[in-house]
Amino acid sequence: MSIGKIIGLVLGGLVVVLMVYVMSQGGSKTPVTSKFEEQVKPKVQEVKVEEKSEEEVVLDDLKKQAGVNLDQKVSQLYTLRCSSCHGKVGEGTKVGPSISGKSQDYILSKLDDYKNDRVVNSLMKGLLNNISDEEVKSLAEEISKFN
Repeated sequence: MSIGKIIGLVLGGLVVVLMVYVMSQGGSKTPVTSKFEEQVKPKVQEVKVEEKSEEEVVLDDLKKQAGVNLDQKVSQLYTLRCSSCHGKVGEGTKVGPSISGKSQDYILSKLDDYKNDRVVNSLMKGLLNNISDEEVKSLAEEISKFN
């Protein structure tokens, strides 16, 4: 065997040993990029999309409905007391039925039923316990004009 072959085998062996050593160390943790690649590479931001529960979706819908003002003007009293459940102009939602197109007498009668527990609804009863008779009549008159 010639001296050139021996040197070639020793160098080849060293290369193999070095490769095994580097691979056993896990290699480089950070990729090598040139400065040009860093300048050209677009910046991408991660956007986290949080999925909402069904209740959160319903609540967001109710908030939108209560806050939107249509061509038909409604009183602040209606907006505060009724619109979150019955809609912007009484059209109804997933929470409360439509009250649009009902007569003033019908509305007063139903409100009286809620107030006197002939129809059990703790939310309506709580609202009616904290409102004057004048406000109830005013609301019934306003609601009866919804079409």
